[in-house]
Amino acid sequence: MIVETTERAAVAKPAGLARRAYRMYQWLAQREVLACTVILVLTLGIRAALLPWLAIPQPVIHDEFSYLLAADTYAHGRLANPAHPLWQHFESFQILQQPSYASKYQPLQGLVLAFGQKFFGLPWLGVYLSMGLLCAALCWMLQGWIAPEWALLGALMCVLRVGVLSYWMNSYLGGAVAGIGGALALGAIARIWRRKQFEHVITWALGLAILVLSRPFDAAVMGASSAALLFWFLRKNHMPLQTIALRVALPALLVLLPCMAAVGYNDYRVTGHALTLPYQVHDGQYAMASMFAMLPLRAEPSYRHPVMRKFWADWNVGQWTFARENPLENMLVKLHSFDDFLFAFWIVSIPVLLWPYALVAAEERATVFLMVVFVLMIAPLIAIGPHYGAAFAGVFYLRYLQSLQRLWSWRPAGKVAAAVLMVLLVGDGLGLTWNRDLTSRGFALRVREAGAARHRIQQTLGAMPGSQLVLVRYGAEHDTQIEWVYNRADIDASRVVWAREMGAPQDHELLDYFHDRQVWLLEPDQSPPKLSPYPQRRQP
Repeated sequence: MIVETTERAAVAKPAGLARRAYRMYQWLAQREVLACTVILVLTLGIRAALLPWLAIPQPVIHDEFSYLLAADTYAHGRLANPAHPLWQHFESFQILQQPSYASKYQPLQGLVLAFGQKFFGLPWLGVYLSMGLLCAALCWMLQGWIAPEWALLGALMCVLRVGVLSYWMNSYLGGAVAGIGGALALGAIARIWRRKQFEHVITWALGLAILVLSRPFDAAVMGASSAALLFWFLRKNHMPLQTIALRVALPALLVLLPCMAAVGYNDYRVTGHALTLPYQVHDGQYAMASMFAMLPLRAEPSYRHPVMRKFWADWNVGQWTFARENPLENMLVKLHSFDDFLFAFWIVSIPVLLWPYALVAAEERATVFLMVVFVLMIAPLIAIGPHYGAAFAGVFYLRYLQSLQRLWSWRPAGKVAAAVLMVLLVGDGLGLTWNRDLTSRGFALRVREAGAARHRIQQTLGAMPGSQLVLVRYGAEHDTQIEWVYNRADIDASRVVWAREMGAPQDHELLDYFHDRQVWLLEPDQSPPKLSPYPQRRQP
């Protein structure tokens, strides 16, 4: 009898602990600000704890160096840099050399990196902080659409799947900034509609402004779709058009007009024209293929370097051709990149996200509408990465949670099915992300190794006395995804300057210009990359 009573007590104790843990979870979830703060601290804390095993990332992709150029430019108090007199030697990918020396991208990701560089000496700290803010913003967004317990669960899944191990946190490519903008916009419209909190019109406009300053195409799509939803919600509640204009359109316009003025001023400083984006000038100078498959090829520009022509006229045009000739397959490839990133594998995601629910709730219909908008947004693009969908990231988590909530109500098997799917979502994401970001093979591994080699050479030359000039000589079979020629905002003041070898007349002009530097020849396609004194000039 004593043994039986002891056994019942042993069973009851874990059950009691589970109930107390769940009550604590509910208590936290129902306190919106505290829950968002916990998600922020959790994201930053886990990533900080992993630093001994997962070090601060080094840039390896074209776009990363472009964003870092923007960060260095902003950290020095400029929006653009004067074109270098020998700019032809410094041409690189995703970077303008004319009419100014600047990144081609919108400024906000560069400003985030500049914050980390200026105040902490590490651009990556801008990524680190913005990723924590994204997870907190996504929690806030979900709280507006779904019950607080489910919102906190979604935020925890985002932390474990995207917030810590993904390349959004462990690179300089962005994702967090646009994700924050999308989360603010979507969370705001839910609060305006469901809670009649019209002060969040400002939040909605701020979210759109963040997108305008980071990803303009996404901003246009998110702005149009979220405005349509908001208008539909308000008209369903019989709000007069005049009230909508005064309480929604006018305050939003007052926020967005200064944003558009800032975009115009940045365009003017970079391109010389307030209505011409740096994207447009860059693509006009280098790209034959548009990012939109329906647009025709442009005439081939006059490339000064074989590696630039190989990238833009061969590889990029190949992407465009594949997208036009194989639209369905290309669409599946694009969707598969999100399959591995934001939610679990398709065999689970399709039925859970869309079927067999009747979508009787307005929130469910609105979520599916936004998912359809997202698919239509990426359909015309020739290629994408997961960060292209950052503005809509919260939509996928919301739909997943709505589906799990439906499953949870199916008794008795629904709770088991929902629990299994939650484990699959997090476990599959951790496994994929860990494998991709830490033990990558093939192309990703080659790019990472090249980035690490460039960083080592940069550190070695930077530690030498005096200033250094590196002329890069590529082999005929050089991989255009691996680039070595990138420089800081002030090229002439840099300890190490990277330049392209162009042939005797042009190179002599470059050597005369940098006559007080020690000159090196780098042959990165040797194994290992070969760095040697430049043979055509006696070293100082």
